[in-house]
Parts: sequence; structure tokens; C-alpha cells
Amino acid sequence: MAPAVYKKLLRIVRNFEDLYEKKFPVIYKKRGKVMSEHEKSDVPEIFTKKVSRQLAPKELEERIQQFLASRRLCVLSTCRDNIPRSTPILFCSKGVTLYMAGEPGLKLGNINLNPRVSVGIFDPKSEFSDDLHDITGLQISGHARLIGKQDPGFVDAFSLFGRPQAWSEHWFGKMIEVIPDKIELLSMALKLDDYAARQIWIRPGI
Repeated sequence: MAPAVYKKLLRIVRNFEDLYEKKFPVIYKKRGKVMSEHEKSDVPEIFTKKVSRQLAPKELEERIQQFLASRRLCVLSTCRDNIPRSTPILFCSKGVTLYMAGEPGLKLGNINLNPRVSVGIFDPKSEFSDDLHDITGLQISGHARLIGKQDPGFVDAFSLFGRPQAWSEHWFGKMIEVIPDKIELLSMALKLDDYAARQIWIRPGI
């Protein structure tokens, strides 16, 4: 491109930028566009509010336990040979430990070979709510243990689901026990009390 033509195009672009800035007032800093005051006013405070305060460990664990007790469906993610598998499955909780009734399938085989698992749980109310404070969920990282009918702890785990013990005699699955190493709680409502929306729980002793 000839220098004269390039200069002319550059002048046109700069004139257009000046015209746009006058028509749509924005704040420029080091020639980078920054959100206008009008645009800022349209963004909910819950997004712009910066807080990092963490809950006390005991209170955080209590909140996690309450959330787990209020939910019944989770997504269990297992992995074998770098191929992940995510399974929607019902669960019951005891403290922060999760129990699931695992029917024979790939997830049981995956856990046999690789006990590292991840679990996702969310409050379905937030799926269709317009209130951003309803956004709540848990992300759990830990390890799983399979409990067969002849293993210690099977009767206690099976009884959490409120089914007659006699049913287990005709069931060919295994109970899945998930022991969390790390739990991430996301609750946008925590910002209302000046706490960070993301809170992290680590299993003592790790």
C-alpha cells in the first residue's frame, strides 16, 4: 500500500474513532476502552463486589453438610485410560461423606482401576431463577471405595436410602463411598454477608 493511501486511511479511522467517542461517551485509559458509567450501572453489584473473606472452618463444614442433606442427585465423574465418564446418580450423605448405590457398569470398573473421582452437585432452583443469589453448588474432589455385601459398612450405607435390608439380597451392585479431599462451595448469596462466593474446604490431615 502506498504511504499516501495508508495515511489517508489512518486519518479516516482516527476521525471515525473521535466521532464514535463523542456520540457514545466512554472512558479511555491508555487508548484502551473502559466500561462507561452507564454500562457500569447496568451490571449487578453481585458481579462487581470484590470480597475474599473466608468462613470459619467449622461454619463452612456445617453449611456444606446442610447443602448435602438437602440434595439427592449428583453427577459422579470417574476416569479410565484418560477417558472420563460422568454419571447422574442418587446419593445420601453422612457428614461430608457421600454414599451411592452403584449398579453394575463402567463407573464401578473405573473406580476399581482409578479411585480418584469428582462429584458435582447444584441447587436446581438456580437453573430457572432470575435471582443471581440463588446460584449455589458444590464441586467435590476425592477418592471412592466400593463396598460389597460382604464388606464392613455395607449394611449402614444401604440403610441410608431407607430401603428394606432384604432388598439387598437381590441386588448385584455395590455401594460407592466417596470421601472428599477437597470441597468447593459456590454460593453467590454469601456476598450479601461480605464473604467470598467461593469457599474451599480441605479434609483435615491432607
